[in-house]
Amino acid sequence: MQYAKASQTVFAMYLNVTKDSVSQWERGDKRPAGPAAKLLSIVAARGLSAIA
Repeated sequence: MQYAKASQTVFAMYLNVTKDSVSQWERGDKRPAGPAAKLLSIVAARGLSAIA
């Protein structure tokens, strides 16, 4: 899952999740849920600047 050109650490900070969560999403080990899923849909539609 690549929504923005940011490191996993930076992306995790914007979403208020751990870097490990972002890594698991990218590998397909887990799927985002709750507020993180909503924020990811916003980032997918409008870019990272929409939540930054």
